Amino acid sequence: MFTLTRESALPPAELWQRLAALGDHADSVPLTTTIADPGAPAPGWRFTARTALGPLRFDDSMFVEEWEPPRRWRVRKTGFLKGWAEAVVTPTAGGSRLTWTEELWFELPGLTGVTRRVGDVLGPLIFGPVVNRLARADR
Repeated sequence: MFTLTRESALPPAELWQRLAALGDHADSVPLTTTIADPGAPAPGWRFTARTALGPLRFDDSMFVEEWEPPRRWRVRKTGFLKGWAEAVVTPTAGGSRLTWTEELWFELPGLTGVTRRVGDVLGPLIFGPVVNRLARADR
């Protein structure tokens, strides 16, 4: 499991608006697009982040498990990549704070523990730019 925390000059409502646009999060991940259910996110809403290079592709399928606007959401990963992610917006004196916590693993017999540790190391490298972009006031 890893946690990324970013302070932002954005007001909490604006940071939440960015955070709630789940389909836009892949904009910071190279070679990745999002396929989503119609409508706004809510519990049960499904989406897939698809990373592809030519004929090679990887789908990260998820659904919204908890949705508490304008403060918090939690998604569950349901494909070959398992895990969950939770994001929380907290008001601060200078704007807001975004706390993103995630746990990732591949469901491989006998190797799940190893893949969890790999997720703990690679997760911040992959999701750090997403969290940075969401919290940045100058974009």
